[in-house]
This record gives sequence, C-alpha cells and structure tokens, in this order.
Amino acid sequence: MTLSSSPGLAPTLLLAALTLGAAACRPAEARARAEEAASPDGAPAVTVRLAPIDRAGVTRVVRGTGVLRFKSEVDLSFKVGGVVAQVLVDEGARVQKGQLLARLDPTEVSAALRQAEEAVVKAERDLARVERLHQAGAIPVSQRDDAGTAVRLARAARDAAAFNAQRSAVFAPEAGRIDRRAVEPGEIVSPGRPVFHMSGRSRGAVVRIALTDRDVLRLREGDPARVHLDAHPDGDGALAATVAQIATSATPATGTFDVEVRLASVGDGLLSGLTAKVEIDHAEPSLVAVPTAALVDGRGDAASVFVLDDGKAKRVPVHVAFLSGTSAAVRGPLEGHQDVVSAGAATLEDGAPVRVQR
Repeated sequence: MTLSSSPGLAPTLLLAALTLGAAACRPAEARARAEEAASPDGAPAVTVRLAPIDRAGVTRVVRGTGVLRFKSEVDLSFKVGGVVAQVLVDEGARVQKGQLLARLDPTEVSAALRQAEEAVVKAERDLARVERLHQAGAIPVSQRDDAGTAVRLARAARDAAAFNAQRSAVFAPEAGRIDRRAVEPGEIVSPGRPVFHMSGRSRGAVVRIALTDRDVLRLREGDPARVHLDAHPDGDGALAATVAQIATSATPATGTFDVEVRLASVGDGLLSGLTAKVEIDHAEPSLVAVPTAALVDGRGDAASVFVLDDGKAKRVPVHVAFLSGTSAAVRGPLEGHQDVVSAGAATLEDGAPVRVQR
C-alpha cells in the first residue's frame, strides 16, 4: 500500500480534526441503539464497525523538485588559441560521435609542428656527428650524452606540437545535442575557452533534488522513483527512474542533501533544463495502515486505536508516522489483531462492551 505524507499539515491538527469529526458525524440512531443495547453483565454495549489492519506493506513517498539534466553535459573548447576558421553546427543540432564541429586556422599550429619536426632532424644529425667524434676519441662521453638528451627533448616537443595540431579542431565526443554555441568564424579564441555546450545521451538523464536529513535517511540507492515533467506533452505521465546517487554530506548553504535520480530511458522529447517533480517510493516494513477514523486522542504523532478483546474495547497506543487521505501509517503493538474499530471509536472507553455492526 502506497501512502504519502502531508508535510503542509501538522499531525496534531489532523488528528484533532479527525477525532472531532468522528464524534460530530455519528448517526443519531446508532447512538440510540448503543444506549439501548446491553452486555450480559448489564453494561450498555456500544455499536461499532471494524476495519481491517493493512499489513501488506506501507510505502512512504518522498517528494522533491529539481531540473532535468543529461549526465554527460560537457563544455567543448580548443586546446590551443587561434583564429576560428569554421563553425559547422548551430544550437540545437544533433551530432554524432566524432563529428567535426569547428576548427581553427591551421597556419600557426602547422608552422609550429614543422618547426618541431625540423628541430628533431637537426638534433638527430648532431647526435650522429657527436657519435663519430666520440668513437674517434675527440670528445668526452658527456658531450655524447648531451647530444642524446637533445634528441629526446626535440622529439618530445614534436609530439606536443602534433598533439596541439590535432586539438586545433573540436569534435563531438559522443552522440548528443548542441545546447549552446559561443563562437563565430573569424573570432580569436584563447585556449580552453568554451565554444560549445553539449548534452550527450550515452549516460542518460538525471534529476538532482535536495532533501532534508529525515527524508534522505529513508532512501537507498536503487529505490524506484517517478519523474513528472510539468511541460511534458503527456501531462501527468510519469517517467520511470531509480535513485542513482545519495550525497554523503549536506550542502553547507542549505543543510540539505542532494539526491540524484536517473531516468530509465531517454526519449527524443527530453530537453536539458526542464523542471521535474520527483516521487521516490520507500518501503516501511515496520508500519501498518489503518483508517484515520480509527485514531483517537491525537497529540502530535501520538494517538490510540481500539481493538476488540473478548467483546470489549481495548485501547492500544500507536505512533503515527504520517497521514495520507483516509489512511494513516502507524507503528504500535497491534500483533495478533486483524481489525481496529473505525465507526464509533470516538465514543469508546477502555474496557467498554461493544456490539459489532455487520
């Protein structure tokens, strides 16, 4: 049984209202029959109705609001600076892995690569000459070692120049969509400046919500969840999801804990930045569900219910975890009992004889 708490109403006010409402709505003829009926020992019997205790399992619904994002959103930039030669995609474009998005004018990086390659040729030529002189005994071994080091340094510089030349173009790291474009042809860009923001699809979509400490302690990774998008064309259609990550420390500014919920699938209509409402189901095996009409003497989260014991009413104290509609999730010593008194509970005293109305 799935129940959800009502955070906007205090349990004390709800339970008090239920108690007063049950007493005020009791039918006049039921009161008359209860006064006329009597138990074998002469005490008047109160006519009541019973309701079953739901032990099928109570599920608490934890709610939060966040923004839908794709897990692999990245900023794309050039490794080196230079003049932008081409920009091949616009905002909103769908791209495939490895697709060329933009490139710099290759003049500068190509010249740097050729310079590095020529430096390698010179260093290798110098090393060969030093080796011959060293074999002839004309120079010490230290000069031969220095020439070898110069070759290795030149080769390393050539590799760095080749790497920069390769990174003078921006390619899509995976399939996805271009969310923002921040560059135009002819612009001079600096190294590392973001020129595109891209949402990749390979790692799915997530919604990050902030929860209080009481709520976050009830959750476990893998708990089922539902995501509702306010702007989704299906209206109230829920998207299946699961709890993927739970923060291990609170956010300093708010004192809340971030919980990341991952959608089971990513449809074509999903866009990064959509407002989402999240519902997370958490099983509460220690709770049972009873009708709210069965609750009496509500004070905060403490209340009582009546059960039958040899034809008499027995008061049982319970702890109210939360309310949902006409049901209440409670914890208390109700083992061995199948029913609670619903109609007529407000007029009972502990030990009063009762007559069950079928």
